[in-house]
Amino acid sequence: MRVREGAVRRSNRREWLLLTTLPILLAACFPSGTQAQSGPVWFWFATCGGPAMSLEVKLDGRTLYKSTFPLCRASRGSSESQGESGRVQFSFRPGRAIKWLGYRDAAETTGADQLIEADLWQAGADPDDLLIGVSFASGSRIYMNTVVVAHPGRRETTTVAEGLVVTTFPPGRTAQRR
Repeated sequence: MRVREGAVRRSNRREWLLLTTLPILLAACFPSGTQAQSGPVWFWFATCGGPAMSLEVKLDGRTLYKSTFPLCRASRGSSESQGESGRVQFSFRPGRAIKWLGYRDAAETTGADQLIEADLWQAGADPDDLLIGVSFASGSRIYMNTVVVAHPGRRETTTVAEGLVVTTFPPGRTAQRR
């Protein structure tokens, strides 16, 4: 009986040692998220002499919102990252109903002339792109909440709902593809 108990204790000790040292060994072999995030990333509404980006939201080809804002490529902890807290908010009344697909299990439709509130914010910062959170709501009901990937220096268009598009592009270029 003692031999078995000793074997079980040694086995438990080995398992404990493996479980406690394995994460340390893996951390040493693979860079942690903090180390991987130490390089420069993109921030919007931050000034450091970097480029600018234009953002345009259109419904059926009609501009609902358009703005150009500064970008900064900096480390996450730097003072230039203050732009991450920038926010864009606007509202509109569409001339037609909008069918919202992909956010909830069932499609929802907002009526023509119903007040829609748009909210855009920086959702993430990466070395090569900027993640922009986009939501559309009416009252307390959110109809769409998604992320748009924007690449500084390159035009990107994301369709949020039929006819409703978010486009980012370098200033001086038009949002329309020619």
